[in-house]
Amino acid sequence: MKLKTTQWIAIAASIALVVVIYLFADNTKPLARPEAPMASRDRGATKDEEASGPAFDWAGYMKKVKAGITNPDSLKMIESWERGGTEADIKSLVQFYHTRGESVAEARYTEDLGQLAHSSEVLVRAGDLYAATAGISNEDDMRQYLLAKSVESYKAATEHDSSAPTRLKLASAYMDQGTTPMQGVSILLDVVNKDPDNADAQFLLGKFGIVSRQFDKAIVRLEKVVSLRPQNYDAVFLLAVAYSGKGDKQKAAALLDKCAAMVDKPELKQKIKEYKEGLGKGQ
Repeated sequence: MKLKTTQWIAIAASIALVVVIYLFADNTKPLARPEAPMASRDRGATKDEEASGPAFDWAGYMKKVKAGITNPDSLKMIESWERGGTEADIKSLVQFYHTRGESVAEARYTEDLGQLAHSSEVLVRAGDLYAATAGISNEDDMRQYLLAKSVESYKAATEHDSSAPTRLKLASAYMDQGTTPMQGVSILLDVVNKDPDNADAQFLLGKFGIVSRQFDKAIVRLEKVVSLRPQNYDAVFLLAVAYSGKGDKQKAAALLDKCAAMVDKPELKQKIKEYKEGLGKGQ
């Protein structure tokens, strides 16, 4: 659910959250339609699915993937599983692409499997795969496609499981995708209104407070997280960022010292030290 401290340090220290703010910059840009997944084609894609993400040549992508499979018997098995379309067939496709490390194909067929089985657990797994792969993608079109698909998978999961953990996955995905972050915020506010001690929801609201430069609100949220989870150094670090954004460099410096004392890795301590040194330079 959380970004690692190293990621937050990189965001805050090197680009002063500009990259994160960019994720939420354009909430009105229309997105092209992706090809519907296997299960959607079988049951008829919904309007939401048809408009959920940017254009992506799935057939062309899979053609390239299959071109790297030199074993003719493997190709025959893949074609057989694709024609079959049963749960067992799709499970075989998921396992095959998992074994080969093809995470995009694995995620896509995991989503198909979740839709076919009406399983929130499998759909969440698909969303996790999409989100994780988006995090390491260097291609913008691919990344936007994967983020859109993570939203789609988590949204489908909430139709079967409306519990807070699943809804938080969806909220986080909306915020990471960046096109409609307020849909994520709305979910988070509903969660904390019902359960003020939900640390994960409070953390995400704190994150959004920093992104939107509402530092006072971010501080309230992150102070709550730290009171609930005193050893959460991600929250302590973000709290320092929020106080710094508000202009309270002294409080930010004290929190950075606290954060540095909480982490074990020397490289993390060094980066926290560098960020602290930057406070006096208007960082």
